[in-house]
Amino acid sequence: MTASLLKTQAMTHLHRKDVESLLGRPTGYYNYDTNPAYVVGPATVESIYAHGYLLVLETSKNDGKVKRVFFVPEVQ
Repeated sequence: MTASLLKTQAMTHLHRKDVESLLGRPTGYYNYDTNPAYVVGPATVESIYAHGYLLVLETSKNDGKVKRVFFVPEVQ
């Protein structure tokens, strides 16, 4: 479902509030409270953050817009 969303919806340049309207409240944050993160995928995937992939939306501290979207661990 997440891969489908990323293929159909350009997440970069959205404002952080738009992302939260689309995906709901973040599961947590990545490094800073300006980078919303969501745990997605199977619980068989492990990282230092959660069981499952962490979908990270790195946002600009200046204007709140998404600069980069990535998964931890990286999706192969």
